[in-house]
This record gives sequence, structure tokens and C-alpha cells, in this order.
Amino acid sequence: MIMQNKFNLWWGAAGVMSLLVAAIHIFAGTPEIMVPLAQLDMPDVLYAIMDVIWNQVSLLLIVVGLALLLASKRGAQSMDMVLFINVIYAGIALIFVVAGMFYLQSLWPMPQWILFGLIALVAQIGWHTQKGRMQ
Repeated sequence: MIMQNKFNLWWGAAGVMSLLVAAIHIFAGTPEIMVPLAQLDMPDVLYAIMDVIWNQVSLLLIVVGLALLLASKRGAQSMDMVLFINVIYAGIALIFVVAGMFYLQSLWPMPQWILFGLIALVAQIGWHTQKGRMQ
């Protein structure tokens, strides 16, 4: 089996998308979500936990974006990693869908599922493209 490591444009696009979502999360989401939460009367430990989770998401978005960019250059060597990332991002999209429907009876107050779903879709197209390069 010969595996070509030609640049995978789909994975590169998905990596850039993840980094853009990280920027939106950090620069638009923080003032919209975390600043108002900081003003609520709640135990410090609850706010600290929310802050940790918020920053974990920031880290996830950045690291996955960089991993997808690396994968785009490494080609077939990264197929398992990209599949793993796709499962995580598709799972996050599903969590937003379920939470939106359960708590808000609508998908639109939390449209983040679209971004995570699109990144997973673009990366999965790249996965199938890469698989087609293997002989």
C-alpha cells in the first residue's frame, strides 16, 4: 500500500475554521457569556468551574485547529487522528442540538452546532479524499 502525503486542502480548511471559531469564542463569546456570568451572585467555586470549562473549550479549539493544519501536511499518517477529531466535533455539535431542543425547544439560540458540524463535515470530506489517495 502506497500512501501519498499530498497536502490535504480539506483538513487545512477545517483547521483554519477551528482557529476562527476559537477567535469568535474568545473575543466575542467571552464578553457575551463570561462577563455577564461573572456579575451573577453565585458561589466562587461555580464561577471558577465555568471559567475552567470556558478556557478548556478555547484550548480545544486552538489545539484541534493546529492539529488539523499539521494533518493537512502529513496526509495519510494523520487519518486516525482526524477521524478522532471528527467524532469529537460531531459529538459537540450533537450536544448543542440536544441541549437546544431540550432546554430551549429550538436550535437557534445556540447555533454553535452549525460551526462544529461544518468543521467535522469538511474534515470528513478531507478524510475520504485522503483515503482515495491510498493505493
